[in-house]
Amino acid sequence: MFFVLCMVAHSSDGLSATAPVTGGDVLVDARVSIEEKPPRSLDSTQQSTEEERVQLPTVDAFRRAIPPHCFERDLTRSLRYLVQDFAALAFLYFALPVFEYFGLVGYLAWNVLMGVFGFALFVVGHDCLHGSFSDNQVLNDIIGHIAFSPLFSPYFPWQKSHKLHHAFTNHIDKDHGHVWIQDKDYEKMPTWKKLFNPMPFSGWLKWFPVYTLFGFCDGSHFWPYSSLFVRDSERVQCVISATCCVACAYVALAIAGSYSNWFWYYWVPLSFFGCMLVIVTYLQHADEVAEVYEADEWSFVRGQTQTIDRFYGFGLDETMHHITDGHVAHHFFNKIPHYHLIEATEGVKKVLEPLFETQYGYKYQVNYDFFVRFLWFNIKLDYLVHKTKGILQFRTTLEEKAKAK
Repeated sequence: MFFVLCMVAHSSDGLSATAPVTGGDVLVDARVSIEEKPPRSLDSTQQSTEEERVQLPTVDAFRRAIPPHCFERDLTRSLRYLVQDFAALAFLYFALPVFEYFGLVGYLAWNVLMGVFGFALFVVGHDCLHGSFSDNQVLNDIIGHIAFSPLFSPYFPWQKSHKLHHAFTNHIDKDHGHVWIQDKDYEKMPTWKKLFNPMPFSGWLKWFPVYTLFGFCDGSHFWPYSSLFVRDSERVQCVISATCCVACAYVALAIAGSYSNWFWYYWVPLSFFGCMLVIVTYLQHADEVAEVYEADEWSFVRGQTQTIDRFYGFGLDETMHHITDGHVAHHFFNKIPHYHLIEATEGVKKVLEPLFETQYGYKYQVNYDFFVRFLWFNIKLDYLVHKTKGILQFRTTLEEKAKAK
């Protein structure tokens, strides 16, 4: 809430249907067998490869490789990061006149920083919904609302949709955290939809209103009767979280003193936060080498191995609590607090090391060009086609492989 209360300090001078989701990786583990089965054999008409014959590690193998203290939650440390991110946002509001002194360039730089630190605050709230902020889930939910609501992000609805993404990562039908477009879907899409993704400004619109309000692709996070909710308790939670978001936006408007100030100093920086969220989330799972699986080929471990750790540089990874370069470990065990992700990553790398030459090895890239890469991938990675039965990759990846032969 401090984010909203500090907003426009200078304005007074004239300016899917599943069981309920709770914290931690309970839902994930409930869907994972103790032994990961290797992918089933292919039809005789298909060519078997080493990647499709490999034996995947078990979830327990990854757990044993990670130091036990990485699973421990420190409430004091978690609160420090919460205060730290709110303080950074407050400082940016008080420093706004300095940025505006440099005109449009200064205002743009201010919005970029607001987006980065807004996303950092979001990561703290993201720890809350996974149960990795503290040992008390009631406290997690309260803090989660404090972090999410000023960012106009409904906490409880996002908790449900996001944890379904964790449980079914890279499952073509059940991973709704990402829009996996197949060739059969792409052919039926109207022209305006085909052109939306490649447009540079689309990143500012995908979080809100496209995803959270309009509900593309797993239901509105603001409307209690959307397809995302199947129980009355979930609908009540939706109303609670949405009300908190609207209340924060109203407080921001009251402080701003005018709709113009509210738009330029609350809503526009929110759109930069949304853009950063979209960029990070997209690049964690979209890549030329990534595979997506149909039900018969999907398994929990197989899906998680398609996640990519990316190092952004410029201090961004530390600022955004290593959700960028520690995301693979987070996907395997979402109860690990963000401040243990880098150490936990070392354990994950050791388990995946024997699979380095396969599709399932640890994936890591240094991407100082992350924004350009995001724009380029939105143009290049347009839709998925079948690599073999039950396994899909992006069309352009398979075409490039065919040309290289």
